[in-house]
This record gives sequence, C-alpha cells and structure tokens, in this order.
Amino acid sequence: MPPNNMTDRVDKIGTGWRQRPKSIPWPRLTNAQSETLWGFLLIAPFMVLFVIFVLLPYGMVIWLSIVDWHPRGVTEYVGLQNYADVIEMPSAQKSMVNSFYYTFMVVPISTALSLLTAILIVSLRSSSMRGFFQAAFYLPGVISGLAVAIIWRFVFDFHVGVLNYFLSVVNLEPVNWLGNIYSALPSLAGMAILSSNGVAIIIFCAALLSIPSSLYDAASVDGAAFWRKHWSITLPLLTPAMLYVIVVSTLGALQVFVPIYVLTRGGPVHSTITVGYYIYNQLIFYANSGTAAAAGLLLLVATVGFTVFQFRRFSQVVEF
Repeated sequence: MPPNNMTDRVDKIGTGWRQRPKSIPWPRLTNAQSETLWGFLLIAPFMVLFVIFVLLPYGMVIWLSIVDWHPRGVTEYVGLQNYADVIEMPSAQKSMVNSFYYTFMVVPISTALSLLTAILIVSLRSSSMRGFFQAAFYLPGVISGLAVAIIWRFVFDFHVGVLNYFLSVVNLEPVNWLGNIYSALPSLAGMAILSSNGVAIIIFCAALLSIPSSLYDAASVDGAAFWRKHWSITLPLLTPAMLYVIVVSTLGALQVFVPIYVLTRGGPVHSTITVGYYIYNQLIFYANSGTAAAAGLLLLVATVGFTVFQFRRFSQVVEF
C-alpha cells in the first residue's frame, strides 16, 4: 500500500515539535547574589554621575598640572614645572601664608565661641526657647555667602560703616578696615567668626543633649562648679563632635574665596590673597591653567595632610 504523504508529513512535524531543543534556563541566584546584583544596579546611575562630574574633572586637573595648555596652540608636556612655578612665585607663597593665618584665626575662636553658645542654649529650661535660639543662630548659615559678604561690606565701609559709626560715638578715629594691610585679613576673619557658626552650634547642641544628665547631677553632689562640670564632663564626651566641627571648619577656611572676591580682591598689596583667589587670578586673568591646576592640587594635598594630622591628634581621645 503506498504511503500516505500527508500522514508522514504530520508525523514528521509532530516528531520535530516533540524533539525541539529546550531553551536554556536562567541560572538561579542565591539571596546574597541577588542582593549584590540589585545593589550594583541601584548604584549604577550614581557611579556614572560620579565618574562624569568627579573623576573626569580630577583627571583633567591632573593632566593640566603637567602640561602647558593652549586652547588654540600646541600643548606641551612640562612635567613638574607648573608645581615649581607655584612654589617659587612670591604671590603663591603669600597666598599660602595668608590661608593658614586666616585658618588659625578663624577655626579656634569660631569653635570655642560655638561651643560656649551651645552650652548657654542647652542650659535654658524651656525647650521652645532652645529651639528659637538654635533657629536664630542657624539662620545666617542658610543665607548665601555672597549675600553675607555684601552685608558685611556696609559694616566695614570707611565712610558709612557701622563699625566706624560706633567708633565715632566714643570719639575714636575711623579705621579703614579693608584698606589697611594690617587690619584687612583680621577683619575678614572676624566676619567669618561671627557669621558662620550656625551649623557648629546645632551640632554642639545635639551632642550636648545626648550627654546623660545624671553625670552633671553627680558632679553637683560632689560640689563641682559650672565651669568645672563642663571641663571634666562636657569636653571629654564632646570630642567626636568637636573633631567633626574642627575638620569641616578647617577645610572651609583653607578654601575661602567668596569674601575675598567680594570685599578685597586680594588687596591691599596682596595682604588678603588666599590660595583660592590665587587660583582664580591665574586661571581668569593670566590664563595660566597649568599653574592654577598645580596650585589647586597642592591645596588639596595640604588640606588632606592637615585633616590626617587632626584625626591622628584626636585619635587618642575620640572613640570612632
């Protein structure tokens, strides 16, 4: 009997369907592997932004610091010559000295004043009054640094300034606060001390409220006075918060730029030029991108070294 072609075709199709290779199954992940995979997926957008806006600019700065860059000319490799130029320039040396002088004036006084203010605020019995004073001292920190500098310009003004007005009330001669080479930088430091303590006060208040009141009660029973209690109890327990405030304040003081730019432009006679304003001058006015990049990296090394020194100095008394 001749074979049925239609039946054979159907049988072949069915056999082929039954014998079709199976798809490769997805590997099953353990809970730890699944969490790791999701972690990488979630941080991927941040890492992309970090690479674009942090790592690439840092790499660009490092490259600029070792070349003589000309946007429309030939870029030449100069090695460490830009660093040597920064170290040898009198204006760069003056800016480094001014930056550290400004930092040593601002950080200790500002930290001590913030701690004293926080102690007085926490000692208030009314929680609403504590909240009011915390908000009042924190308010200047919300205002832009540019606006603060403009306000202080009218305070320091030689003719219509508030400070010279009070001097005239007590029959004293007016002082050219920002025009004198001896008073310009201390005046800027005083401005920073009086207008940038809000964050430090909030941090100290939170740290003070975390100290058990039983310790102060025991000290009172032993007859300790107000200052003795804070010297023996508050300061030792407040060292972690103090370390944070000192490190952050030091970094901000070493990188100060806005008050210099608004009030003095580095003058008079480079008496207020800082590293930040020196970098600005080299890049904007002199188009020395290599020198500016080298100065920025040297400032970075100085700030990192200073921060490491502070951590090691406090490591004996701070529990991290």
